[in-house]
Amino acid sequence: MKGENKSTRLLEGIRSPVDIKAPREQDLPQLAQEVRDELIKVLSQTGGHLGPNLGVVELTIALHRVFDTPRDRFVMDVSHQGYVHKMFTGRLDRFHTMRQYGGLNGFLLRTESEHDCYGAGHAGTALSAALGMAVGRDLKGDDEHIVVVAGDAAFTCGISYEALNNVKTNTKRFIVVLNDNEWSIAKNVGAI
Repeated sequence: MKGENKSTRLLEGIRSPVDIKAPREQDLPQLAQEVRDELIKVLSQTGGHLGPNLGVVELTIALHRVFDTPRDRFVMDVSHQGYVHKMFTGRLDRFHTMRQYGGLNGFLLRTESEHDCYGAGHAGTALSAALGMAVGRDLKGDDEHIVVVAGDAAFTCGISYEALNNVKTNTKRFIVVLNDNEWSIAKNVGAI
């Protein structure tokens, strides 16, 4: 933020998902602005998916304040909206390497962090993957949360509807967050 003292930056204190729970509620707008500033600063140099990440800043803050990764799992459809999640899960120091050789991947990647339970670059796959995780959790008798973050573009794919059709008969606990920004690769048409 303009004129801010570097020592007062909240983002610098976020080294793990546990740290995101520390800021006071009234300080969250400052944290969100710092995240946006970092996204713009880094992605203007490295390239990357700026729009989707600017659009999920508050959502990602809320998810990490409510749930506990890696125990709880976030399944993000088109995982290029996971850059803020990367910042909050111990990768802030390497964020400047986004999409660079030897750097952070432009998508969520299971081999990059224990906090990334799923990675995909194609819209529409998260609901079915998360349903599989939820069914597996239930069969094992575990109780972690499986949270899907799906954009409106996910609902242009039949696989998403197949997953939704099977939720009721296959699991009792399934959380879906619809990130409806009214934009996919092309303009949404019809009832989508």
